[in-house]
Amino acid sequence: MPRERCHRCHTILTSEDKHWYSVACESCEKDLKWEEYEQHNPIKSAYWRWRAICFGVRWLRFGTAAGLGICLRPLLRRLDARRQLQNARRER
Repeated sequence: MPRERCHRCHTILTSEDKHWYSVACESCEKDLKWEEYEQHNPIKSAYWRWRAICFGVRWLRFGTAAGLGICLRPLLRRLDARRQLQNARRER
C-alpha cells in the first residue's frame, strides 16, 4: 500500500492529515495560504516588488561604478602623476 506524501516537503501524511489538508501537510498548507495572501494583496505585493526593483537597480549601479573604478584606476593614476608633474614644473 503506497503511502501518500506531501507534494511540497514529501513527508508521509497520516489519514488525519489527508482528511484535513488533502495532499499537503499542515505546515505546507499554512505556507501556501501565506503565499497566496501575499500574492493577492495588491498593496503589499506592489510594495515588495518595488523594493526588489530598487534593490536590483541600486546593486547594478554601484556594482558598475565599482567595476569601472577598478578598470579605470591605472588610467587615473597616470593622469594624477601627470598633473603632479605639471604642478611641480609650475612651482619652479
